Amino acid sequence: MKSTDTTREEMWAKQHLSATHIDYAIWERDKQMLHRMSAISRSCTFVVDVYKLRYAFASTNFVDLLGYDSHKIATLERQGDYLESRFHPDDSTQLERLQVELGKFIYSLPIEERNDYCNIYSFRVLNARKQYVRVISRQQVLEQSRNGKAWLILGNMEIAPNQKESDQVECTVLNLKNGEMFSPVLPSPAPISLTQRELEILQLIQKGLLSKEIAHKLCISIHTVNIHRQNLLHKLGVQNSIEAINAGLASGLLD
Repeated sequence: MKSTDTTREEMWAKQHLSATHIDYAIWERDKQMLHRMSAISRSCTFVVDVYKLRYAFASTNFVDLLGYDSHKIATLERQGDYLESRFHPDDSTQLERLQVELGKFIYSLPIEERNDYCNIYSFRVLNARKQYVRVISRQQVLEQSRNGKAWLILGNMEIAPNQKESDQVECTVLNLKNGEMFSPVLPSPAPISLTQRELEILQLIQKGLLSKEIAHKLCISIHTVNIHRQNLLHKLGVQNSIEAINAGLASGLLD
């Protein structure tokens, strides 16, 4: 289910970075420093290149501490969203929505204030034992372009000392200049409204009935059943019956 009309990559693209304002010799020096730091630190460090819209670096601590694939970490620039692939799927949706909302906040500020913030997230990832553990991830600007735009984003991820049971992503935004903090609140999604017939069909889908069986049970045609199925899939924002059942459970439409 698509959680937002705007993606993180689209928010990054709002920087309108230009190659003429970026010096990759700076990044090569930073990368050497990060390799040295990761050798003495147990935190998992990563860098996002906002100009190239991709990850540029991840420390080997992701392999040792969280069981990530060593080859994919070493070649992260070519692996797309590999880091996110180990996030809890429910948390991934919340994280993307939070990052988009925070992006909107950042771009509402004067340009000279946009790089003053550190975003601190708490969410769940798979560890080496294929168990979900809660981590703390801190993200802030590492390097700016020559005209002051955020170019490289530095992240540090550590296993949270408090492994509380929660299905909520927590987020705190820290102003690095004055120490002020706030916790953003996501706007509530619009309530899903199904007709009584669509809800009946969704409940029967949950019980494993096929369209022909649903049609017989409700004394309507298969064609009518299929129209209702397509309508409820559209309203739930999903592609198939399994996703519809999951969405129905998540929204409280199904028990």
